[in-house]
Amino acid sequence: MGPFWAISYTMGPMKTFSHIALLGRQPELGLVELESLLGAAALEPYGRQAALLDQAVDINNLGGAVKVGRILYDGPAASLRPMPIALEALPVSEGKTPFAISTYGLKATTAFVVAAGIELKKSLKQRGSMRFVAPSEKTAVSVAQLKFNKILERGFELLVVVVGQRMVIAQTTGVQDIDWYSKRDYDRPARSAKVGMLPPKLAQILVNTTHAPMVVDPFCGTGVVLQEALLRGRAAAGSDLSPEMVAATRTNLTWLVDQVSQELLPWQVELADAREVRLPDMGLAVVSEGYLGPNLSATPGPDSLAKIQADLRALYQETLRNLAPQLASGAELALCVPAHRTPKGWQYLGLVDDLARLGYTIKVFKHVPGALLYARPDQVVGRQLLLLRKK
Repeated sequence: MGPFWAISYTMGPMKTFSHIALLGRQPELGLVELESLLGAAALEPYGRQAALLDQAVDINNLGGAVKVGRILYDGPAASLRPMPIALEALPVSEGKTPFAISTYGLKATTAFVVAAGIELKKSLKQRGSMRFVAPSEKTAVSVAQLKFNKILERGFELLVVVVGQRMVIAQTTGVQDIDWYSKRDYDRPARSAKVGMLPPKLAQILVNTTHAPMVVDPFCGTGVVLQEALLRGRAAAGSDLSPEMVAATRTNLTWLVDQVSQELLPWQVELADAREVRLPDMGLAVVSEGYLGPNLSATPGPDSLAKIQADLRALYQETLRNLAPQLASGAELALCVPAHRTPKGWQYLGLVDDLARLGYTIKVFKHVPGALLYARPDQVVGRQLLLLRKK
C-alpha cells in the first residue's frame, strides 16, 4: 500500500488570488505547510504542482515551495504569442535585461518556450535591450539558471501554469535559496550517518506546521530541527539519549550563530531519554524526527520487519505517553516516524491506532486529507509525518 494522501480540489465560490507558489517534489507537504501558515481559506490547490494564494509570501520562510510569483493573468488558456499581460508592467533595466519563461502543465517543448520568448523579446525591444534565457532542459528554467544569469536581480521570469482550460501567468518574486539550504545541510561541522539525515527543507516544513514560541525536539540528533526553529524566530530546546549527538547539536548550533546576521533566540540541549525527558515549563510545540531504526538497504523478511516495527512502535508509544501529561491541551506535535517499503507497498508502524488512548488527535487539513509520507523512490525506510494536537 502506498501513501494514501490525496489533494482536494473542491472549490467554493470563485475567489481572486494575487500570488502563486510552485511546490516541491512532494507538493502535498508544501500545501500542508501553507495551510498551517496562512489558513485553508487563503489558498487553493492549482493542479498537482502549485497553489494560488491571496497574499504575498516570503519564500525564505517556506520549505515546500520552489518559486513564488505575483499573478499578472488568471483566465482562460490563451496563446503566448503574444502574451495576455500588460507588457509595460515588466521591469526593464539599463543594459541588457535578462528574462526567462517557465511553463508548467503545458504539453510543450523547449522550442515552443523559445518561440514565445523570441516573440516577447520583439515586443519589448522598444523599451530596451533584452536577453532571453531559454530553459536548459524541458520547459522550465531552474533555480540554478535563474541565479547564474541574475535574472531576478536584473530582469524577470514569467511563470505560465496551465490546468485544464485555466491559465495563470505570474512574475516570479522569489525562489528557493538552494545555496543556503546546501550550506546548512552539508557544511555543518558535525554530521552523522548513524542517524537519519533529516533534510533542512523537511525540518522547516515540520516547524512551520506548529505555532508555539518554543520548539522542543526530544530526538535532536545533530540538531537540524532546532536549527530550523531558530531560523524561524523560535526558541529551541533539544535532548538526545546519545552524548555524541548532544555534542554534535551544540557544535552545529554554535556554528549556526556565526553564519547568520539575525539575532537568534535562546537554545539549550541536554542528555535525556525521550521516554523520560522533562519538558520546559512554557508554551511549546514538539517537533522531531525520532529514531528510524536500523539502516536498511533492502526490505528485511516479514519476521525481521515485524520485530523492527514492534520495537519502534514501543519506543514511540512510551515517548508519547511520557510527553502527554507535560503538554497543555491543544499543544502541537509534528513527528517523523519510520515507514518501511515492502513488495506490497509501504508498511506503517500503526501508531495512528494508539493516538486516541495516548491523549492525542490528528490534525485535519482541508487541502490534504489522509496520511503524509516523505520518501525518495530508492528508499527502504521512509518517513511518515504525524501532525498532532494534545487533547
